[in-house]
Amino acid sequence: MKNFSISPNGYNQSEVNKFVDVVIERIEKLVKDNNNLIKERENLTKEIEILKNKTKDATEMENKLNKAIIAVQETSDRMKELARRESALIIEDAKRNANAIIHEALVEAEKTELAVNMIRKNIKVYKNRVTSLLQSQLEIADELDKIEI
Repeated sequence: MKNFSISPNGYNQSEVNKFVDVVIERIEKLVKDNNNLIKERENLTKEIEILKNKTKDATEMENKLNKAIIAVQETSDRMKELARRESALIIEDAKRNANAIIHEALVEAEKTELAVNMIRKNIKVYKNRVTSLLQSQLEIADELDKIEI
């Protein structure tokens, strides 16, 4: 607390005026500091609001990205399943084609074997005929030796 000197008409006016000036300066400084704090608080409030909006936007974006990731995963799973099914169909078709080719080859082999057996039989028959013909020719030749001329 400030003590003032006393003069004939009361307190010393210049001391009181100086003190009042100091108090006014301090109050003005406090008001100015308070105004600055209010402005800073308003700025911080605005910044908080902006950050809240950014957070909200980021959360919405995160939700959209999560949904997109889920959709991509589902699509990937469907594509894998389709590829598995298609590969199974291709393998099944290849097995059928292989079986048909094997069947055709077996039929062709049987035909070839029959043809070979027929040729062998024909060669045997021809050989027997030629042998028979040659034997009859030899017999004729032997009989020629017996004929007296």
